[in-house]
Amino acid sequence: MKYNSTDDLGTYFKVSIEKESKSEIESLTKEIEGLKAEARNQFIKELEEEKLTILASRARDIYKEYQEDLSVKQRTLDLLVMDKRMHLIDELFIELENKIKVFKETPQSKKWFNKKLNQYDIKLFDTIELNEKDKDLAPKGLNVKINNNIRAGFVLYNEKLNRVVSETISTNLKEARQYFYETAKWFSE
Repeated sequence: MKYNSTDDLGTYFKVSIEKESKSEIESLTKEIEGLKAEARNQFIKELEEEKLTILASRARDIYKEYQEDLSVKQRTLDLLVMDKRMHLIDELFIELENKIKVFKETPQSKKWFNKKLNQYDIKLFDTIELNEKDKDLAPKGLNVKINNNIRAGFVLYNEKLNRVVSETISTNLKEARQYFYETAKWFSE
């Protein structure tokens, strides 16, 4: 090559520049492709993370809805069970009252009455309140007050007519019902 010839020199620079440009273009192309791949991978990674975040959020929403539905159904079930228990308790005490009516007509009823009465010092009382059917069971020396609302049993009063002792079936049933509510644990579950 002749360095004095402008044509040869122009060709030399042209070839050198094209060679250098081609190398630079290839290098830039590789760098751009690498940046594109890196950007694509970063984008895919971010999409995956976003997808996982969305799925996790949706899963929490579904779980929350499930828990709310479950809570409503559990409360409904609890109310149904409580209603059934109340119904069973009512049936139990109705049956008990019916058995008491039958018991009242037996000789054991008088024994029960006397056993309950013998638990108390009759001298401390002035009046006995009882059902008309039981007035022949009243101890001598006490004023008798008739109350047909007393199905079985009696109420003893002192001289000032303050109620002192109540041994009636109604009172005992109320106490039994209260005791049942407190100890059965049917209403605390």
